[in-house]
Amino acid sequence: MTNTRDQLPSRKFAPFLIGTALGNAGDVFTQIAVFWTGLSITGSALSIAGLGGIWTLCAAITGLVSGSIVDRFNRRNLLVYFHMALALLCFAIFAFSRSGTLTMWHLWCFLVGEAVLGTPVNAAFNAILPDVVHRDHLVRINGLLSSWGMADNLIEAALSGIVLAVWGPAPIFLFNAMMYLVGAAAALFIPRRVGTLHKEHDKPRWRPIRDVRNSCRYIAREKLLRRLIPLDFFSDMVFAPLFFIAPVVSNAIGMGSQGYGFFQSLSLGGVLAGSLVASSIGTKWPKFPMWIGGTILFSFAFLALGIHMVPAVALVVFFLFGLGVSGGRVYGHSLIQQVLPSKIRGRIKGIQSFLGGVLQPLSLAVVMAMVDVTGVDRVLIWLSALMLAIATGYLLLLPRHEKDWVVSQPQE
Repeated sequence: MTNTRDQLPSRKFAPFLIGTALGNAGDVFTQIAVFWTGLSITGSALSIAGLGGIWTLCAAITGLVSGSIVDRFNRRNLLVYFHMALALLCFAIFAFSRSGTLTMWHLWCFLVGEAVLGTPVNAAFNAILPDVVHRDHLVRINGLLSSWGMADNLIEAALSGIVLAVWGPAPIFLFNAMMYLVGAAAALFIPRRVGTLHKEHDKPRWRPIRDVRNSCRYIAREKLLRRLIPLDFFSDMVFAPLFFIAPVVSNAIGMGSQGYGFFQSLSLGGVLAGSLVASSIGTKWPKFPMWIGGTILFSFAFLALGIHMVPAVALVVFFLFGLGVSGGRVYGHSLIQQVLPSKIRGRIKGIQSFLGGVLQPLSLAVVMAMVDVTGVDRVLIWLSALMLAIATGYLLLLPRHEKDWVVSQPQE
């Protein structure tokens, strides 16, 4: 398939994009509802670790299979059916919550279902978007989606506590179910032919093991991917502890839970600001320098915080963290989307997702153990140095000009 806007006229593209954005609403609502409800049921912080761990692991494993699914079946239909399945899952948890019979087992099943069903939804959307949007518009579209996501997250984070305190978790699951139905309806604006890659997909033969094996061979043949994917793997291992370091920093400098909330809001605000810039005046800016530049920005920011651990510096650092992350979310994501051939895009992204997520719990455990032994300031210095080294690897090993980001078509 070619990357051309002609496949989806604007009268269909606008409702598809708006409906998809609305379909993603409610994620933070349900995340907070699940973890808070789990803590309320058990009274133990270990419940949060268990719930988060099972979700991360299931999402990573499902990511490996999801790539094969979205490359073998009609992506438009996958968006419809999986959104509907997610809606049914939320309706079921709403019913248990409404009846007062909600237990930890229900929450575990919900998170497993979210991972198993939600991961293919994200994979299908990321795979189909470059086929309905011209490559010159990818930065603007990804920037707008990221901006909406961050604004929505800020609103949901602010309202979730009130909703839980007044009505409990039931309305949150009901809201998320309705939004998933909106996402399913949005996908219907895509013509069925746009989501189909091969004629034989009318009766597809799905062989996930063979697909993964062929995808690994393709990666081994392509010099660009041989370098990009290992770099992304190491970057994810270091990024995960930085992403979850806010409560530890807040506790270390005596700001408590209120400081943690400030840091989270500032990080989201930084991503929102960066995404708005990218989707407006930054649509023509070079993707690779903006991506790696963002990584270098938040690496130096955390390095400064490790050297000078005070509240004023922390507040600035977490905003810069979000601002730097927006470079990868918008520019890096758009660059990789437009480079990967449509026939294998889902599988390559699935392998990246698997490698990036499967060892993150181990990375988090090691880093948090180091925090207990050496203190968060020294850990931040080491993590920042590692991230700067990885950013240097990107600059040395990958093409700096977009025109040099080229891979061959897979032979299948």
